[in-house]
Amino acid sequence: MTVQQRQEQLIQQISVVNDENILTMLEEELSYHLQNKTDITDELTPYELDELITLANESSDKDTVSLDEYKKATERWRTKL
Repeated sequence: MTVQQRQEQLIQQISVVNDENILTMLEEELSYHLQNKTDITDELTPYELDELITLANESSDKDTVSLDEYKKATERWRTKL
């Protein structure tokens, strides 16, 4: 799809939107991206960038425990004094 075709497609999609909130959101996003030519990571230190990459590559279930592990860890909370 060419840039011209994408522009036309977006114009058609926007022209049918009647919700003021959606139009405001689109306007804010477009304005932000037209004004900011830098990448959000440009201002990060090398350490911060490495940390961000490490966090992004971590498994999403890294800190997940099984139900049995959870029950064992919280067993003392369920006992009466």
